[in-house]
Amino acid sequence: MDDVIITSPSFNEHLDHLNQIFTLLRDAGLILNKEKCHFARDKLKYLGLVISKEGIETDHSKVKAITEMKPPKNSKVVSKFLGRAGWYQKFIPQYADICEPLCWLKKKGAKFNWSTEAQDSFDKIKRALTEAPVLQLPDFTEQFNLFTDASGVGIGTVLNQNHRPIAFAFRTLNKAERNYTVTERECLAVIWALN
Repeated sequence: MDDVIITSPSFNEHLDHLNQIFTLLRDAGLILNKEKCHFARDKLKYLGLVISKEGIETDHSKVKAITEMKPPKNSKVVSKFLGRAGWYQKFIPQYADICEPLCWLKKKGAKFNWSTEAQDSFDKIKRALTEAPVLQLPDFTEQFNLFTDASGVGIGTVLNQNHRPIAFAFRTLNKAERNYTVTERECLAVIWALN
């Protein structure tokens, strides 16, 4: 086991939760490294994210490394950029639509041509990362809302609660799906979002 993260609604409940976890860890024979332990934090940086009672947001130091990238000169660098930016796609509405011109540059056998569309896509992704919303933590006692959408190149969804996003998800359409009617693409988005 590498990481254990415990969240609690109040400090007293947090102490109770810690006690329960310590008991379970002790019973399992696991030992904690006290230098790596942090307790009763208001904010936590974890896997490129900042988690707090306000929600989940991007780690600005990690995003800065992406936004400072220069325009790619080859498909390998495009893949690197999309890999890094893709980690944060749940923060970016219409991510699949935005990154589509860059995805074409990664296709096997495709000639690398840094077009105006590719530059626009590159800039939009970087801008979206700097403007990324704070995603709400889900409250399982409240109602969830799922919104879907489809375009000619992708489908997407946003899971939201109390008019605040919990997560965005998108994917590009394959060749056959791009031939679907608007209604079929909208239905596909609903089915995909529910799966």
